Amino acid sequence: MLREASGDDVPRGELGTVPKVHPIHGPRNMPRVDYERIFVVDEHGAPLGEYVLKDDCPLEHADLRRSVPANGMRHLVSFYLGDYAFTPFRVDNLWFVILSRGVPRIEDRASIGTLLAAARVHIVPNLEPTLAARDTFLRDKEQELAERESALFTREQRALESETETRIQVVRLKEFDAELRMRETKLTSLRDYALEMQRSLARNRKERPTEESSPRPPFAPEPSA
Repeated sequence: MLREASGDDVPRGELGTVPKVHPIHGPRNMPRVDYERIFVVDEHGAPLGEYVLKDDCPLEHADLRRSVPANGMRHLVSFYLGDYAFTPFRVDNLWFVILSRGVPRIEDRASIGTLLAAARVHIVPNLEPTLAARDTFLRDKEQELAERESALFTREQRALESETETRIQVVRLKEFDAELRMRETKLTSLRDYALEMQRSLARNRKERPTEESSPRPPFAPEPSA
């Protein structure tokens, strides 16, 4: 009957005893990474295309755009949406964003970056019509925006000129009102003066007949010498 040997039971120098602690460990289970999609976006984050690695992947480019951190994407710095991880790879002026369940291992990222850099050589010719159309669209939008800004600036200038003219007219109106009031005051004073003169003349006319009311008799005797 075999029994488990302990350190006290094994005499020194005895061979064939299996120790309880093994210094060599077996291989560990590596975390599984399932690659779902590869999104290709330009330097502004606009979609240029994608590669579907698993048809049942529920996430789309809208989920990528919604999950991008506030400070933007950084090369090989993953960000997450639930159980899914987005790992961006910057290749020249393009971003390749790997969507996976589980984060790609560090030792795998170098090989993935090498493959994507090689794939970009073949991707660019396929994307040239898309990039050209996008550039044309952006140029048209920039021109439209410039025209809108110019029209807005013109309207603002006209509004400013109109406001300045309105202020000038208000000042002139106030000056005219003040002058009109001054003239009304002068006219009132002149009218009062004329009325006073009329009253004075009327009083004088009434007083003159009283002074000449006792004329001399027609046949009054002359005084003797």
